[in-house]
Amino acid sequence: MFFNEKKLGGAGGAWRANLGQIETLTMQTQVYLRLREALFTGHFSPGESLTIRNLAETLGVSPMPVREALQRLVAERALVQMPNRTFRVSPFTPEMFRELMRVRMSVEGLAADQAARNMTAESLERLREINQDMIRGVEIDDATMIMNANREFHFKLYDAAGMPQLMDIINGVWLRAGPYLMNAHQKLADPLPFYRAGTSFHERFLAAAENHEPKAAARAIACDIWHSARHFRLNMELVNAAEKTAKTRAKRASKPTEEDDK
Repeated sequence: MFFNEKKLGGAGGAWRANLGQIETLTMQTQVYLRLREALFTGHFSPGESLTIRNLAETLGVSPMPVREALQRLVAERALVQMPNRTFRVSPFTPEMFRELMRVRMSVEGLAADQAARNMTAESLERLREINQDMIRGVEIDDATMIMNANREFHFKLYDAAGMPQLMDIINGVWLRAGPYLMNAHQKLADPLPFYRAGTSFHERFLAAAENHEPKAAARAIACDIWHSARHFRLNMELVNAAEKTAKTRAKRASKPTEEDDK
């Protein structure tokens, strides 16, 4: 729910004005977090155009907090501002994908290493519960449950590292990769083996953390990311080839034949 700005009159106007500014800032933050979550979860696709007016209407707020949130996301390189005042979700290229996955393996591996050093029994148990949720999602073939549990597992793990600067970097990378990865998983030809492998890598991390083996914990998370990247890349190559073939056939079918010209 978003706040509605209200002008407060009467005595103490200066104090109320300051209170109103805090309320406005809170609204801007809420809009930013809502849009960031939409990017994380693949609500928007790579290259999709966004307008301030449409987003403001959808969220039920004025254009100003939407504009501020979009500018913030541009600064984080999740969006690109276009000359016609629209915004576009950053397009995803194979080169960008490879680079982001290499960055993720490095920074998230570092977070896993530190998390394994800091892990408490309570945090370890919570991570096991989350991974069990992901396993149940695989068993009932619930992609939304699987992806939500996967994200919760990773960020609960990274939070245990206790490195806020590193967490900012991880958030930024996930923000840029989210629109592609969350949309790409819907096109997987056979996703269940892929998801099961993800839970196995999580179990490797849990075992390493329990045994106080930070390097093994880092390898488990890096391998999880590498496996995902490889699977998505190969799958998307097949999908793109099939789409290209379908477009070529459709184009040929739309051309008039010699008999049609008579």
